[in-house]
Amino acid sequence: MKKILLPLFLLLFYTSFGQNTTTSKDASQDRNAFNDYYPIAVKPFLGYLSSMNSLETILFDAKPVVYYSILNTIRKNMYEHENKAGNALYVTFQPHIRMYAENSKPVKTPSYRFLFGWQQMLKTSSNNFFTWAIETGHYSNGQSGCAFLSGEDDETMPCTDFHATITDETNLSDILNRNNGNFSTNTTKISVNFRFNELNKRDEPFKIHSFTASWELYHNRFFGVFDFGGYSDFDINIYGRNRFGLEYEYEHQWKPKLRYAIEQKFEMIQGAHPSVEALRSETTFTIYPFNRDIGLFATYVYGHDNYNYRFVDSGHQIGFGVSWDWFQPFQISRKQTTDL
Repeated sequence: MKKILLPLFLLLFYTSFGQNTTTSKDASQDRNAFNDYYPIAVKPFLGYLSSMNSLETILFDAKPVVYYSILNTIRKNMYEHENKAGNALYVTFQPHIRMYAENSKPVKTPSYRFLFGWQQMLKTSSNNFFTWAIETGHYSNGQSGCAFLSGEDDETMPCTDFHATITDETNLSDILNRNNGNFSTNTTKISVNFRFNELNKRDEPFKIHSFTASWELYHNRFFGVFDFGGYSDFDINIYGRNRFGLEYEYEHQWKPKLRYAIEQKFEMIQGAHPSVEALRSETTFTIYPFNRDIGLFATYVYGHDNYNYRFVDSGHQIGFGVSWDWFQPFQISRKQTTDL
């Protein structure tokens, strides 16, 4: 366990500090591709998460997410210009890893999202931000086993025959192959975000109301063109093609060295198997000591799980740990000063 925890923590620590360590004074001068801003982003985290059912015991849950910039003018344009959109072209790798309390191979069926993305951010005349994003790529767990029949490979005759016996009344959580059940799809997600900013005397947002809506489509072809990495007819009837999301976050620079955030997320799955709980609700409180991008969070989850094929599980979870914020508030327009 220690052999896995240490490198995972170092990866999270290195990538987070590599991406966001610049103060507002030199924000326009920094050209480090790992120090770019993404208004719509998945926050990396590492922490404890309680188990959703009695079938497995989770030891830790982590997303060591990284963004690799191809082009990013968002921070520069928001800092230097009044009415110029900022754009970001990037590649993002979003693994999701859990360790379970088991004697062998404790990291089971990890998730891998490999996505290409484009975001565009506009600053309004009242210093609010509007951002839209489109991301597309592959999402899978890298496993080869039959999803609901342990001991058989996916797409073999025994697997296909067993899957044919599944009906609308089957409880998929009870029969899920939790050791190496295959999960694979290609995906495209469209998101829009609006941030209402209250600025302090340094032109930095100190109170932020952020609203995000998203639509994610599971599709069979990579980029909608190439025939690999997709799903079978059986898979898509279990997954459901569409996922809709709503998010609200309130962020407050309470004191010069203390920032906190309250976040509420909802996700709805459309078209999945009847035994799948369509709703997922996630409520999170995060405090950022010393006004850095490292935060301490506590979260409560109700509804379906978000760990690849474990969306067939549902229930309640609590968690806490460490997270990193890629979009720490920064000065959005250059202050004009006059030397006396």
